[in-house]
Amino acid sequence: MIRVLALCAATAALTASVTTIVKWHGSAFVAEAETLVPSCPQPHYYADGNVGPLFCMIDNPIALRFYAPLGKRTFALGPDADPGQVYNALIDDYKRHATVPELCAVYQLAAWKNHWHFGSSPAFAVGARLNFPSGWCSEPRFDGI
Repeated sequence: MIRVLALCAATAALTASVTTIVKWHGSAFVAEAETLVPSCPQPHYYADGNVGPLFCMIDNPIALRFYAPLGKRTFALGPDADPGQVYNALIDDYKRHATVPELCAVYQLAAWKNHWHFGSSPAFAVGARLNFPSGWCSEPRFDGI
């Protein structure tokens, strides 16, 4: 009985991780493997105007859609952005639309999405320039969620 349960669990795990897709290519059907990406949990809307979670195993597409209009300049930056570019984009996004909690979420999500690792924190510099409270926005952690 235990062996049957173990085989069932292994089969379910393999089925969940890889799906075979059959597509028509020219004159033949070809099977292709496609990895399934786990979905993000349902979003939560908070009293301060934020939405979460920001992250799951992938960037949360709902969070990206929610914050994209609030952080247009920040999200336009790519993985090769330097801290000065991020700083300027955050300042501009704050002046145009974002609240302080939203700006922090924009920074954390963009940093996660682009895998930014800076020696000096653009968020700290923005907080100092705009007189935000100390620790207004922590750096995102990339060591697993």
